[in-house]
Amino acid sequence: MIKRTITICLTVAALGAGVSACGGYSSDEPAAAAKPATGGTAVSVQDNTFKPADLKVAVGDTVTFTTEGAIAHTVTATAGADFDSGSLAPGKTFSFTAEKAGTVSYVCTFHPGMQGTLEVG
Repeated sequence: MIKRTITICLTVAALGAGVSACGGYSSDEPAAAAKPATGGTAVSVQDNTFKPADLKVAVGDTVTFTTEGAIAHTVTATAGADFDSGSLAPGKTFSFTAEKAGTVSYVCTFHPGMQGTLEVG
């Protein structure tokens, strides 16, 4: 029985499935979350929060907001910039490019307790 288990594990490993199928350690790490292009930053919109809520970015950086929860949200500037994503259904994105230094405050107009700040430098 042990010989059969070892043979199966070696066969699975040879097929590229990794040793983890046999209860051992696999060096395969889960795929990293997609990063925005150089000069960009991602903000998750979920659970009635912006994650991260406060962020430092450089002039010219693009911030991409992605609705990852089960309900719609907005990303609406309240100071320092003029943008409004409109209603973002789950899975939808909105991007803002910082054009000048300063503080940009924003909220979700559906959930006013959802607030965030961009420090653009």
